Amino acid sequence: MNTKVRILLGFVSIVVIIIIASYLFTHRVNQDTLVSVSTDKQDYYKGDTIHISIDNLGDHSIDIYCPSWCTLGNFPTTVERYFDGQWQYFAGFCPSIEPLFGSGVLEGDYIRHTLAARSSFDLAISNFEALHLEQDAWLRIVYYIGTGNIPIYSNEFNVKR
Repeated sequence: MNTKVRILLGFVSIVVIIIIASYLFTHRVNQDTLVSVSTDKQDYYKGDTIHISIDNLGDHSIDIYCPSWCTLGNFPTTVERYFDGQWQYFAGFCPSIEPLFGSGVLEGDYIRHTLAARSSFDLAISNFEALHLEQDAWLRIVYYIGTGNIPIYSNEFNVKR
């Protein structure tokens, strides 16, 4: 076999490996993002408790990573506000109710919570008054799959003063 044929075969082999790896990675990411985050209502009043369900709709367990600045392995909650025609970071805090106490595993700067296939985490956030809203606001909650690189968003909801 001459050198040109070997180089061509090597190049084709590398391309095939990259295509297969890309397909497998994309397939796994798509499975991991079969997650729903939803609130129990669309309208709340300042001081209400917001019940949140994080549902794994996929056939494989997933890991949701939370920065370790939230004590006790709690889910830190990032809140975005719809303002001036776009979603913007508004606040980050820990829920006042700790339903996942002890369920997380510390990994470096993150706490990993594993959510089994076809199961859910139910959370309750009762300290939205800490946001000091001065007017009605459309909000959504953000959590992350992986170490902060795949966001999952709740439905949009309104908090009224």
